[in-house]
Amino acid sequence: MRKTKRAILISLFLVIAMFIAACSGSSTEPDQNDTAAEDFDLKADEKYSPPVEMMSVKSVDATVKFLGDNDIHNNIWTRTYADKLGINLKYLWVVDASQYSQKLSATVMSGELPDVFVVNSLLFKLLYDSEMIEDLTDVYEAYASEKTKDVMEQDATALPVVTLEGRMMGLPLTDASIAGAPLLWIRQDWMNKLGMAPPQSMQDVMEMAARFVKEDPDGNGLDDTFGLAMSKDLWSAYGGLQGFFNGFHAYPRIWIERDGSLVYGSVQPEYREALAALQEMYKRGEIDPEFGVKDAVKLSEDIANSRVGIEFGVWWNPYHPLNLSQANYPDAYWQAFPIPSIDDKTAKSQYSAAVYSMIVVRKGYPHPEAVMKMINLWTENFLQDDTDQKLRDAYLGDLDNPDVIKYKYTDFHLWEPNNMLTAHEKLSRALARRDPSGLNIDESQRYQIIAAYFDQGIKEAWVEVATNGENGAVSILNEIARDRGMLNRFYGAPTQTMSEKMAALHTMEEEMVIKVIMGEPLSEFDAFVNEWYSLGGEDITREVNDWWKENRN
Repeated sequence: MRKTKRAILISLFLVIAMFIAACSGSSTEPDQNDTAAEDFDLKADEKYSPPVEMMSVKSVDATVKFLGDNDIHNNIWTRTYADKLGINLKYLWVVDASQYSQKLSATVMSGELPDVFVVNSLLFKLLYDSEMIEDLTDVYEAYASEKTKDVMEQDATALPVVTLEGRMMGLPLTDASIAGAPLLWIRQDWMNKLGMAPPQSMQDVMEMAARFVKEDPDGNGLDDTFGLAMSKDLWSAYGGLQGFFNGFHAYPRIWIERDGSLVYGSVQPEYREALAALQEMYKRGEIDPEFGVKDAVKLSEDIANSRVGIEFGVWWNPYHPLNLSQANYPDAYWQAFPIPSIDDKTAKSQYSAAVYSMIVVRKGYPHPEAVMKMINLWTENFLQDDTDQKLRDAYLGDLDNPDVIKYKYTDFHLWEPNNMLTAHEKLSRALARRDPSGLNIDESQRYQIIAAYFDQGIKEAWVEVATNGENGAVSILNEIARDRGMLNRFYGAPTQTMSEKMAALHTMEEEMVIKVIMGEPLSEFDAFVNEWYSLGGEDITREVNDWWKENRN
């Protein structure tokens, strides 16, 4: 039993460590199992002979470590590209992630562009307007493998994000858009203690928040709990306000369709109603009075110390920070719920296209198809169910080194947008029949962890139950994908005025929200709306609708 429990906990740690490392952008342990590329028979396109040179740039967190004399210039990926594809990848410079945007901007200004590099949507548009990047339309059609095309076309917004004037000017670094949709997370053990049913409306959520303050749900006899988790990071992936606003049919910072045009969610009347509700909760002491100066780290400490019982966040919150709660209080259990509504209309969770960056090729690089071959190597070897176990371990880490995430040594990889939902469906069927046969490596690990929670009482395994178990967070994402989601209808490159003024408008919005919640009159919202339009919002709205007329389906 002890060995079995240890194995389950190691598997659980692996899943959590891989996830946290993927979010943080760093790995923290030296790689003890780096393996030469020639050990694997990788599926890939024809090798260049003679080899071709490719110059790129890279961000690498200072915490990333390598075994022996390996480094970002010499590792399993650089050797694989050379040995299997005949591509000698080199870096013009390598900096910490916090310095990447600034360093890249300086490089672009110098005119000495690398051959292939990653950009955000703003720089993407500037490079296109300056005619500094290659048109990859024909490269994609001729060289993208069947699997690569499948991945890039699963999300209907991915290719349009990199398509300008009908031409594909970059390669989208895909992910699951639906993963950003907010959910409601509640301390189920507190609900049970107070005899409360799951919330059916936003009114129920607010009543629950009040009771979590007044009725000592943690049982310590102290007046030290708040209802709703919040911080100054208003739109964070945990403790954010998107989900609360969505319950009032308000959609902060995204563009929604009304009467055939796109309107900005942050300046609509529903937004005011949500603000009014938050202001009342603050007055009643259901929100921490210090939320306006509290960052995400401090909010995590509140969750760890059982000071809050409700938060609006995303599907992965059990991995962090909700796991901190159970680590300190073994019976703590956070349960996910769909966003409830303030009225009889179904509430919809907002989300945006999950292409936050893209790969571009400098104008004039003689081998633009090389980057397509590198991406094919990834999709053909890491996004297939029949991928060899040894291959995945060598690239993604193994049980002895769960923090080593080798894909961070390269930028040329994609994530499959629909994989989360399809994997959950497979896992659900396997759990229902109590038979894991047919599951891939990742799905089998999750199956074992969920089974351990129910069969062996391993409480630490609740994180996987809460995310991928029956009625877990991913099951709610399936509902959102079907008919409970509100997609940001603008997914193009930033417009001219948006590039110049949206950052200042965002700051103005955040200041207004904090002031109103903390007691300033609701007329502050009305003043914000007027200023938003006069300080650039009117022009942005016109530009967004010009784009909409050309791109709507």
